[in-house]
Parts: sequence; C-alpha cells; structure tokens
Amino acid sequence: MKLTGLIPPMVTPLDEKRRLDKQGTKNMVRHLLKGGVDGIFLLGTTGEGPHLSYAVREELVKTVCAEVRKSGRAVAPRPPHAPRPPHAPRPPHRAIPVLVGITETDMDDAVAFAAKCKAFGASAAVAAPPYYFKLTQAECVAWFTKMADRLPLPLVIYDMPAHTDTIVEPATVAALAGHPNIIAMKDSSSIIALFNKFRVALEPFADKFSLFMGPDEAMGEAVLLGADGGVCTGANLWPAQFKAMYLAAKAGDVEKVRCLQRFTTMSSYLLYGLGQGQIGFLKGVKCALSEMGLIRNVLAEPFTPFSGKMERQVEVAVGKLKRMAGAMIG
Repeated sequence: MKLTGLIPPMVTPLDEKRRLDKQGTKNMVRHLLKGGVDGIFLLGTTGEGPHLSYAVREELVKTVCAEVRKSGRAVAPRPPHAPRPPHAPRPPHRAIPVLVGITETDMDDAVAFAAKCKAFGASAAVAAPPYYFKLTQAECVAWFTKMADRLPLPLVIYDMPAHTDTIVEPATVAALAGHPNIIAMKDSSSIIALFNKFRVALEPFADKFSLFMGPDEAMGEAVLLGADGGVCTGANLWPAQFKAMYLAAKAGDVEKVRCLQRFTTMSSYLLYGLGQGQIGFLKGVKCALSEMGLIRNVLAEPFTPFSGKMERQVEVAVGKLKRMAGAMIG
C-alpha cells in the first residue's frame, strides 16, 4: 500500500460531556470525502489522541471506518507488496484508507489498540516515538522495528519533536524504511531543511515508502520538491482547497500553488495564533468547525474552548476565509 495525496489529521468531535459526538464525526467524514481527500488520519495531535480515553478512541475509529465504508470508499488493510488473491475484486474507485494514531509509552498497549483498529477496518497505524524521556536514534530504530514486527497493520512513522522531544533523524528513517511493514513518514518538524534531508535519504525507497509534510504552510512547497502528500490540520476546514493545492503541486503548476499556499497560510495565520499554549491552534480550528456547523466547540480535558470575544474573532475570520476559499476553487 503506497500512500499518497491529502490525508487530513481529523479532529475528534466531542459532546458537552466529552463523549464522542457521533453526528459530528459523521459530518466531518462526509465533509472530508466531499472535499476529495485521499485518506483520513485519526488520533494524531489534531485529533487530541493522548488526551482521550480508550473508550472514546475505539468508538471514534469504529464510527469513522463505518462511515467511510458506507460511502463505498473504504480500503481493506493489506501488507505492502502483498499480492491480491486470485479473482479478488479491485478496490472501489478512490479507495480511502483510515490511518490511526497509536502513539504510546507501552508497546503492548500500542499493539493491542492497533489490533482493535484493524478489526474496525483501519488501514494503517501511525506512531511517534514514545514521549516523556527523549530517545537516542538507536532507541528509535529498536522501538519502531519491534513495533513494526508486531503490528497487524502497516506502520507510518510520525516525527513530532515539539511533543515528543525526539527528532527522528534522516539516517534513522532510512534505516527503518527497508522494513517491509514500515510504509511512510509524516514530518511535522516544521524545518524545511530537515525535510529535504529526509527526501534525499529516502530516495532509494521511493517505490514503497511515502514522505508526507505536516505543517499547512509548507505542503505545497514540499510536494513540488517531491513529497508524496500532506497531513495538514487546515484540511479539516478546507479539504477542497488543500486537495487543489496538492494536485497543482503534483502537476508542477507553481503559480497555482503560490495562490493556494497563500490561502492556507492565511487560514493558519488568522486561526492558529488566537489561543495560547500548544493547544491554541486547535482551539481556533474546533471553534471554526463549530462556526461552520460541522461539530460542537468542545475540547478534551483539561482544555477549554474559545468563547465570547475569541469566538467572535473566529466568526469574523471564518467569514473572510470562506470568501477567499470560494475564489480559490472558483
């Protein structure tokens, strides 16, 4: 399974009691599919994965997989390069893989959760290095190799040093890319020089290993340079615009990429910086999605959503961005 395209890290819709908002979840899946996404990533940073109970996580994965399957766009998990059984039907048009974050500090917990996700219909697992204690590069190789050996799903490596304090270095990723069950990497370092080192280091594995850009502001540039796609928070809000930028970048249309990248950067500028702390960006995103009528404006504990003056600022920003978005696609 070679992953490519736009794979948004979907928010986790919650109700006022911080249970899964099933209707909001279905709304989000339909919104993303309508926007032409190439996959959905659950329980990452944007999905607040580490702050959710296993009960909520499991219900989210089960609900999303069922909704994608209902749309006729689900893709069953299959190990990389595994042959299709004789006479097996081809996947449905625009098959949509569901990726699930399984980042944990305990290997057994991560593997057990991945097994449940596979049973629900997930296509791949995504894991960052275990957090709290910083890992050496040798420890990263050992951790991800052991995980990939045990997982019932293909593994995507998630480089997110802002939250794990561990940078997965290019040589480390290259050492892991040859593993038959490690299929991709998401780079959320926000360092374009490091991304280019990843790109060069992974050239020998380009036929089976995918490299994705995380930050919204760099996706167009990264795909022009050779990235396989983007896993960008802003695609929760504007999937059609992000997909258009991906397609323009794949086609080498620099001027169109420049125009769309300005819009996606403006979106992050107007919404991500309104709140304080590392969760501030998500306060803006969830408030905006609520303003758009897709989900409720609720975050996982201990975080509180925007209200009052901040909520009104988001309302104004969303109105401005909607007008811009229409022009981008129109």
